[in-house]
Amino acid sequence: MKADLHVHTTESDGTWDPASLGRAAQERGISVVAVTDHDTTAGVVPALAGAPPGVEIVPGIEISTTVGNSDEVHILGYWIDPEHPRLKEYIDNMREFRIHRAQCIVSRLNEQGINISFDDVLQYAPRQVVSRSHIAAVMQKAGYVKTKHQAFEEWIGVGRPAYVPRQKMSPEEAIALVVECGGVPVLAHPGLLSDLGIVHRLARSPLVGMEVVHSAHTPEQTAYFQELARGLGLLPSGGSDCHGPGGKDSLFLGQYTIPTSWVEALRERRPQ
Repeated sequence: MKADLHVHTTESDGTWDPASLGRAAQERGISVVAVTDHDTTAGVVPALAGAPPGVEIVPGIEISTTVGNSDEVHILGYWIDPEHPRLKEYIDNMREFRIHRAQCIVSRLNEQGINISFDDVLQYAPRQVVSRSHIAAVMQKAGYVKTKHQAFEEWIGVGRPAYVPRQKMSPEEAIALVVECGGVPVLAHPGLLSDLGIVHRLARSPLVGMEVVHSAHTPEQTAYFQELARGLGLLPSGGSDCHGPGGKDSLFLGQYTIPTSWVEALRERRPQ
């Protein structure tokens, strides 16, 4: 019995149809899978409806936050109430901000000779969330870059010519939001942080867990973060961060999993 608590669907920047995610998990021997789209829960209901017997769908979200001027910190929320008024307000605000941000990025790219349009981007992001990954996909298709990674490294990543800062929200605020909405907050992929001091800082908040298993973590990092989590009193978690077939990364579903006993330990920490 194994679980993957970090998967994205077409409702953000993934390619999995939410309704087919449960079957894909079942085919790979996964009994618990969390839908953790960026700043939206739109994929939760269709994923729940499409799950086959024996596969549990955990309603989740991945909230993007910022520390300082640029460091991005992502907070995962598990077993959240998708209909909670505060969560719906946050999702609505982020949807509008992401649209505005994407329009600004496209405008900056146009000023530097990259002739793509916002309508082009919407062909890749027809649903809830417009992201830089969708812009990178358009740049790749138009031949301005060879890969999405190159688009971020040269044009739309932090400090690059067309970068537009994200809306400011602290990780502590995101953690509080997850708890208010009945969820369990977990720090995502600490191996991608530029300053691990944030882990110690957030351990003093109502943070419950930390991803120790992740597709971007080396085996040495996995062991290190598992020990760090234990020392800080955080529960271990993990997942593939899979974006689906043809997505921005390799197809990780089934390759980076955690035991269901970890899931049960996290479940027991749901707010009463």
